[in-house]
Amino acid sequence: MSCGLDRVFGGEGQGPEHRLEACATGPPPAALGLDFGSRFVKLVYPRRGGSWGRRKLDSLVFYRDYLVREGQGLFINWERLRLAPPEALIVTGYGKDLLKGHFPTITEIRAHFLGARFQTGLEQFILLEMGGQDTKVLYIQEGKVFDFLTNDRCAAGTGRYLENMARFLKMPWREFGAAWQEPVDISQTCAIFGESELIGHLLEGVPVTSLAAGVNASVARRALAMVRRYPCRNLVFVGGVALNRAVVRLLKEWGNFRVWVPSFPQSNGALGCCLEALNLLKSPRP
Repeated sequence: MSCGLDRVFGGEGQGPEHRLEACATGPPPAALGLDFGSRFVKLVYPRRGGSWGRRKLDSLVFYRDYLVREGQGLFINWERLRLAPPEALIVTGYGKDLLKGHFPTITEIRAHFLGARFQTGLEQFILLEMGGQDTKVLYIQEGKVFDFLTNDRCAAGTGRYLENMARFLKMPWREFGAAWQEPVDISQTCAIFGESELIGHLLEGVPVTSLAAGVNASVARRALAMVRRYPCRNLVFVGGVALNRAVVRLLKEWGNFRVWVPSFPQSNGALGCCLEALNLLKSPRP
């Protein structure tokens, strides 16, 4: 059952029909979803004509410049964001526990489930979300979350780990994320001690591209260890690590999965929040 998957994703990472467009100032959005990630804060809201507006800001910059404290309250500076206050707002992500006393929130599990199901139309699939600080795997059956597991105790295999390794190797992110051939075996997947292992390989004369490929391969193996427990070939990959083309390629080749990546995988959780906010607006009010 394809459920329009080829139509939505184009099969090779092309823009989906429900494309999330770059944002622009305009009328107030009816609903807005906000995902507080460990690296970036993502916003998604509906625009006229059926498209979607989106924003992505550095998390530290957002906390510093766009959150306003007034007494015991915490508010978003919509004017500085160049957005009018939405009628409905739903928040998820890394900072939701700090914000749940100020804004309505949903779990990251629900947010990513809603976003992925909307974008694919699938009733059964595995959802792999690899963000800046953790990895989540959801198993969707009959359009519902049947099971899930998370890895939030180790930084290895996350976007932050990959960024640190790319920075250590002095490689541009795009070049690092394309390295998959002739990977060196990386036995130490610890984010703290991984650099020491890379230094050892460098002293042995291993090419930098093979080191990058080895890091990407180690991340792909960790992801496969989580997703292989579920009996499904449809794998929807979201989060910042989904932008790493080497990890995507290795998941396809090693896992025999049909891997699909939305055009803006980092915005999937914010999209799910926006859909939840739209549902709230449709619900009858007392």
